[in-house]
Amino acid sequence: MRLVADIGGTNMRLGLAGQGALQQESVRSFSNDGVSGAEAAIDRFLSDAGTAEITEIVLAVAGPVTGRQARLTNRDWCIDADRIAVRYGAGVRLINDLTALGHAVPILSGELLHPVCAGSVADGGSGQSLVVGIGTGFNVCPVIDAGETVCFNAEMGLATMPTGVASALDALRPGLAPQFLMVEDLFSGRGFVRFCQLVGASDGLTAAQIIDGCRTDARLAGAAEDYAGLLGWLLRDLMLAYMPMAGIYFAGGVARGLLSTGAGAHCLKVLHRPLPMGVPAQCPIWLIGDDAAALQGCSRVMI
Repeated sequence: MRLVADIGGTNMRLGLAGQGALQQESVRSFSNDGVSGAEAAIDRFLSDAGTAEITEIVLAVAGPVTGRQARLTNRDWCIDADRIAVRYGAGVRLINDLTALGHAVPILSGELLHPVCAGSVADGGSGQSLVVGIGTGFNVCPVIDAGETVCFNAEMGLATMPTGVASALDALRPGLAPQFLMVEDLFSGRGFVRFCQLVGASDGLTAAQIIDGCRTDARLAGAAEDYAGLLGWLLRDLMLAYMPMAGIYFAGGVARGLLSTGAGAHCLKVLHRPLPMGVPAQCPIWLIGDDAAALQGCSRVMI
């Protein structure tokens, strides 16, 4: 039996998998604030599940994975695969949470995906797609599906802000760009909140409250539309960097909330401007609507 876990910056989900498939009824969620670390959550999960012996553990972590260790980007947790292997007597693999979503891409369909931009898969894409996560933090995972799913590690959230986004920020309000030096400084839950505060649209609201309020509050709606346009500028760079002609898959609460509102049209308006050298500016874009998608990816990877 395999234990799988998706350890985010705010919450984590754990479940059981067998023969490459997640057992949906086994999935449990925990608040990170309610446990002292990943191992404490595993202990509680196994105690509640009363499961048979675990022989494999795959942990998807919202942060860099270096060798046999991972560290959460937004929380001071260090996860050590060797220590976990000894503690539970199981084979252990650590992967980035976006990598886990990348491994889930080939099996996502139907009600698990919500279209943002319809379109056919462009010829010559070699099965290349891109997972983009905007939630507590930001990251991407390039995916190639050519009979076998190959996912590439990245830490795009820690990269310097692209000049196209920076210029668009200063066009909205001079001097705004220096407030967001890294990609994740803007494209994350805290970045969205800070942007709305700096443009005078809100003060003291959470990201979820802003997204809910933009349906009825003109100031919040305007800020969300401007923010979505900035996301469009970022996506233009991602299109050129990764050529995801098989599609872009969005994950994370900020991405799902924002692109489910009318603001999504402003993102697409910027994205679909012509790109250099005739590179296609359009591809299918979806929202991943399954909160357990990363667990499904963990269920499929090799140990």
